[in-house]
Amino acid sequence: MQNNPFKILEPTIISFSGGRTSAYMLYRVLQANDGKLPENSMAIFANTGKEAEQTLEFVRDCEKQWDVKIHWIEYIPTEPDFKEVNFETASRNGEPFEALINKIGWLPNHLTRKCTGSLKIRTIDKFVKSKWVPLGLKHTETSDWMGIRADEMRRAAKVKRERVPLVTAGITKHDVGEFWKNNSFDLNL
Repeated sequence: MQNNPFKILEPTIISFSGGRTSAYMLYRVLQANDGKLPENSMAIFANTGKEAEQTLEFVRDCEKQWDVKIHWIEYIPTEPDFKEVNFETASRNGEPFEALINKIGWLPNHLTRKCTGSLKIRTIDKFVKSKWVPLGLKHTETSDWMGIRADEMRRAAKVKRERVPLVTAGITKHDVGEFWKNNSFDLNL
């Protein structure tokens, strides 16, 4: 039985929102895996173009400070439905969001959650499949790990336990805050 919930044992996607909690999860994954992501895993940041500049800087800083490749992707309305970007080329004026609105013909709202589904979940899925299929790996819902804490049980109840290692480890908002308070860099929001 596995004792460390951050140890990667099978193909895994670290879904990195650009916030402190998902960054902390990535840090713990790196620590549990000898300071690097195993070859059958990747960290992905799906930019909507609506993130604050400080969030983009934080994602860049995590990459540099921890020497980890974070794949920056954005939704586009044509095949392959994503493009790879980086800190310099990432959209900053809502371009992916606007492209989605133009494609579907209406404004997403809190009832449909079309934004999260299209701009993040499906975009990540298309990107991962484009990278993993040639390697013979399959991307499934359980491949994606999310930064949900143990004190967010309402959110955690909606996903399988193996997808939320912070919950398994009992990590709370306080723990995440303590880590960033004592770290050499932080999200400056």
